[in-house]
Amino acid sequence: MGGVRSGPGSEGPANTGPASAGPASAGPASAGPTNTRPPAAGQEGGPAPETVHSHAELVALLAEQFARADVSLRELQARADRAGGTRLPRATCADMLAGRRFPRKAVMVAFLRACQVPEERLPAWERAWERVRLARMPATAAGEAGTAGDAGPVAGPVAGPAPKRRRTPLLLLVAALVAVAIASTITAVAWTSGRNTRTDDGRAFGPGGSSSFTMRIDPAGGPVRLIRRLDAQVSRQRAAITVNGVSAGHWEPLPDGAAGWADQHLDLPPSLTAGRGSLTVATAFVSSEWDFNEFGYTVGQQSDGAWTTTDTLDVGPAHTGAEAAHGYRITGETFRGTRTLDAPPEADGRAAPRVRYEAEAGRVNHARVRPGAVGASQGTVVAGLDHPDSFVDLRVYAPRTGRFTAHVTYAAGYGDAQHAVTVNGSTRFTLDYLHHGWDVWRQVTASLPLTRGWNTLRLQYHNRWAELDHVEIA
Repeated sequence: MGGVRSGPGSEGPANTGPASAGPASAGPASAGPTNTRPPAAGQEGGPAPETVHSHAELVALLAEQFARADVSLRELQARADRAGGTRLPRATCADMLAGRRFPRKAVMVAFLRACQVPEERLPAWERAWERVRLARMPATAAGEAGTAGDAGPVAGPVAGPAPKRRRTPLLLLVAALVAVAIASTITAVAWTSGRNTRTDDGRAFGPGGSSSFTMRIDPAGGPVRLIRRLDAQVSRQRAAITVNGVSAGHWEPLPDGAAGWADQHLDLPPSLTAGRGSLTVATAFVSSEWDFNEFGYTVGQQSDGAWTTTDTLDVGPAHTGAEAAHGYRITGETFRGTRTLDAPPEADGRAAPRVRYEAEAGRVNHARVRPGAVGASQGTVVAGLDHPDSFVDLRVYAPRTGRFTAHVTYAAGYGDAQHAVTVNGSTRFTLDYLHHGWDVWRQVTASLPLTRGWNTLRLQYHNRWAELDHVEIA
């Protein structure tokens, strides 16, 4: 009998940063106290988004607006958090103001509101954003036509055609001052944590975008784990994964507050990997605060009691040879370049002690797969295990013959429930699920006798009703 584990299952102050320098008030000096606050947008001397036709011009005006706001990136982020809606991480602002990425309209508007631009001026900024986006579209489409290696130079943002304008000395000065402020802020973010930093190159894609590549595995090996290196400062990243054209799950968002480099891993369904020598992995954008980034992939495989690396792919414009060797392709690209961030924790996904098997990826009999399960891993569970012949079969791997612990994540909403458990058709016992409510996910543990290699674990209806999320073997 398994016992219930306690707890759920798997799954600053203003102006504290360096303030940017900006010009003094453009208006004439008046008698009495000096007012150095610059005029707001739309007033005399304020930025004029009506003149913007290119990305470079938009960046310059956003930088001027930032200088006029005379606040730190930290304060902008705090203001956006207090207002609710679109979040405004400092790294996102830094990339936008440096011209490294073309911003989403919602991010730009949140930035302008945090800079206290009057609401009546925002439509003009939105129209400027739309003009620049249209000007960029041919260049973006051209970059998507070939492989990542053919995507063109890595240098800064692509600017669409625009009327020639002379940059005023004030605007050039503002841009220089903002660049210094951004550099200072990024340095503070990178070093105040007390951890080492690492620089890596990578790529990202936005809505409608995707990437694909091929990785080698051992057809005679055990479970396969896909590990992704990402910039965790871009929050709410979610993407759908297919392996050889079949759904394999999702890259789920990391917890709020994640920062720096992160290594995220996903245990692939055995039905998609067993007996294969290579896997074609495709990732498609679902949602993100900004875009979906990827700086590298590693494939780990369990064999003879240890995890080994079967293949690696270093993504980025400095590694086009590795990309070509793995057939890497990207569409809807929004970023290509380098980032310097806090190093990830020493432990990575290859060393995680448990291997996860999603219930919905198993063989489901006289039950159904239920998507949209709040709080469940991958957001999908097996429901309707309500009949004597309702069961889920999972293929689970043991690196050696012996006893292993199964951690079963479930929800039971109508009283305590039970499933009958069999291993390879022989060992049989009942597993108890205590009542906690539907979509309240808890874990119970069971000791399983497994033989070296692949085993069949069956969880079958026995008494009352429970839904299954996943099983982890340790």
